[in-house]
Amino acid sequence: MELIIKTMDGTLHPLVVNPQDTVGSLKIQIHRLLKVPVHKQKLVFVNGKKTTLSDDTKLLCDYGLQSGSHVSLLIVEPPPINPPINPTIQVFLRNEKGQTSTYDIKPNETVDDFKRSVEQREGVPVSQQRLIHEDREMSAGKLSDYNVRAHSTIYLTLRLRAG
Repeated sequence: MELIIKTMDGTLHPLVVNPQDTVGSLKIQIHRLLKVPVHKQKLVFVNGKKTTLSDDTKLLCDYGLQSGSHVSLLIVEPPPINPPINPTIQVFLRNEKGQTSTYDIKPNETVDDFKRSVEQREGVPVSQQRLIHEDREMSAGKLSDYNVRAHSTIYLTLRLRAG
C-alpha cells in the first residue's frame, strides 16, 4: 500500500509499505527516504481524528492505515536521558526552637555555603552553628557527602561559648 508522509513544511512524500510492517519499520523507511533519525520521529495518522503511532511494535494495519492514508511527520527532540547534572532540591532546617525553614540547595553545595545561607536567613553566625544530619555533624565538604537528599531535615544547634 502507499502511504503519504507529510512533513512540517507541507511537502508530501509517497512511501510504499506493507500493511503488516510495524511502526518501527515505517520509521526506518522514513529515515532512509528523508534522513530524519528514528528517535526524532513522531508520526501522527489523521483520519478525522489524530492518532499518534506511538507503539513501534504495532502493525500499521492495527492503526487502521490504508493505501492513501496521510501520516504527518513531526520532528521532535527526545527528552534528555540523564537528569540535569546539578538539580536544585529542597531541604528543611529545624532550629533549636523547633521551627522549620525550607532551603533550596544543590547537592554539591558545600557545608560552608549552606552555613552562610543559614546565617543570612536565621541570623546565627557561622561560628556558632552546628549542623547535624543523620546523627553526624556537618563540618566540611559537600552536603552530598553527608547523604543530604531532597526533603532531608538538617538540625541546627548552637555552639556553647566557653567562659
